[in-house]
Amino acid sequence: MANPQTDPSTPGENGGTPLREPLSDFLDSRAKTIDEVEAADGTETRRSGNYVSALERVVPDWIEWADRRGISTLEELDSRHLARYAEHLNRRVNAHRADDNEGITAATAWNYYSLVSAYLYYCQQWEYLSENPADTERAKAEMPDRPKTDSGRQQFWSTEQRETLIRHIEDRAYAAVDTDPGSREALTAARDRALVYVIGFSGVRGAEVLASSRDDRRTGLTWDGVDTEQEVLTVLGKSQQVEKAPLTDRPVTALDRWRSLLDPPSEEWPVFPSFHLASLRSAAADQLRDRDVDDETIETVTGYKTAGLIDAYRDRDLTPPALTTEGGRYALKKLSEVAGVDCSDDPKDYLTLHGARRGAGEAYYDAAGAEAAQRALRHADPETTSKMYAHKEASDLSDVGSEVFDTDIDTDENDS
Repeated sequence: MANPQTDPSTPGENGGTPLREPLSDFLDSRAKTIDEVEAADGTETRRSGNYVSALERVVPDWIEWADRRGISTLEELDSRHLARYAEHLNRRVNAHRADDNEGITAATAWNYYSLVSAYLYYCQQWEYLSENPADTERAKAEMPDRPKTDSGRQQFWSTEQRETLIRHIEDRAYAAVDTDPGSREALTAARDRALVYVIGFSGVRGAEVLASSRDDRRTGLTWDGVDTEQEVLTVLGKSQQVEKAPLTDRPVTALDRWRSLLDPPSEEWPVFPSFHLASLRSAAADQLRDRDVDDETIETVTGYKTAGLIDAYRDRDLTPPALTTEGGRYALKKLSEVAGVDCSDDPKDYLTLHGARRGAGEAYYDAAGAEAAQRALRHADPETTSKMYAHKEASDLSDVGSEVFDTDIDTDENDS
């Protein structure tokens, strides 16, 4: 936990501690990395990590909300003010139910409330507050009902869904490569085939193999992290530690074919590069400028279309940007629709990145039990696996119970 730079006892101009005063220290304490960068108006602090990014958005919004209501210091806060904030969130949930664009889901409302509560808990720890006014029944009573977390309602790629998608991506890739192996269509189709195989069978998280716009440590899986002989992927896990993930044999052929087509000149190339033309041009221009390449050459290189630009990346020893998790979701949504994957029983109408992970874990669970699923998904806590597959455990227990009670019935009949 970061040590606040300002003494908690130092009063603000109005005799209290401004709501925003501990915020910078709090955000620093929750960041994975902190960098000071030069900006137009001076030095700017940039923090990495999805959690701190959410805090940076939500907590300042709450401070502005409180300030508009005349609450400017921490000392003024009590449970009534947080109850009013809870009422505000509840109204936005009701607006969402009425199809208002300003509305939010109940899950989002609780996420916002928990982020504000985390900030106030930090303030309590550092004695800006005697208690956390968000952590009271009085305040929470005004929140909408918590959404139910039924593991059976989460998406799990079924065998049928996975194989339907695979049949489509195989046909699509073969057709595109046979027509023109150097085209953007062939590159995209072969990359997407490899991506579906990897996420569909390895159980990796999308953010472990794709780039994240909210975490600069997550720049996408590179070829030096792929070992098709040992069938292992080396990824940056959720723990922020390097971890080994089981690849299995199914993705090996798709990855080998993709590598042969992409022909990366370096092991540092992303396995799943972006083919978004503007992103490719921007990254090429930045890398060429860093090498003091003249503007005319940069203009020539960045004037190429996708396939030609990828050739230039190879020839000039540049590194293309990786496909982002947002790009991966978009690709899966489009592929699910075109492939005609039946998602009618799923919470979403397309196959998701995390649904692939759950589906792979479910296959391990069915074949070898909860412990195998836990190891394959690299859950540090067995309870995480148990919650994910609670619906399976309940079903298994039901089967056991049926046998037990069938035995009781048989025994009773034999005794009579």
